[in-house]
Amino acid sequence: MVLSAAIVFGLGGCSLIEPQGTEVPLSGIAACAQGHTWKLDMAKLAEDVKANIGAQGVAAEVAIDGTQTMTWDIDGAVVIESAYTLTMTTVPAEGQLQTVTTTHTGKATGASYINENIAIPRNWDATGTIIKTVGDLNGAPLDPVPYSVLNADLNDAVGVELTCDGDALTTHPRGGGVTQAWIKG
Repeated sequence: MVLSAAIVFGLGGCSLIEPQGTEVPLSGIAACAQGHTWKLDMAKLAEDVKANIGAQGVAAEVAIDGTQTMTWDIDGAVVIESAYTLTMTTVPAEGQLQTVTTTHTGKATGASYINENIAIPRNWDATGTIIKTVGDLNGAPLDPVPYSVLNADLNDAVGVELTCDGDALTTHPRGGGVTQAWIKG
């Protein structure tokens, strides 16, 4: 009985326990980011992939086709739907054309709670997302692909740094190599 009273007393000041029927309004970045659907800025993603491949010593042209949306509801539930293809072309030597294609399809779900400017993903399930990379050199299959292709998908391994201002949101997984730019829509 004493232990139960101590637990209730200890939790009494915790902001996670709210009187039934009251809601704490979102503020700051949470108010800006949550309750909206966001579209990934695909042109910026193509630029970031090109820069990342360039940093690996590979001069590539990068084309992107498709979309990725992130719906972040007011309670923190997140759904990311992907349907896009990145195509990287390089000329490794005279007379050679190397093409690497990465396709992202499917849905990832989870929750992400915001603490100041950090989103903390939880219960992330990306089993519905398929990422497939294939390459060829002058039409002949390439295995393995000679450089790594940037993957900026979210997961619950690390927190995600956020900025949000009106119709613009950025997400940057801590320790990640790319900041994704999202447009409200």
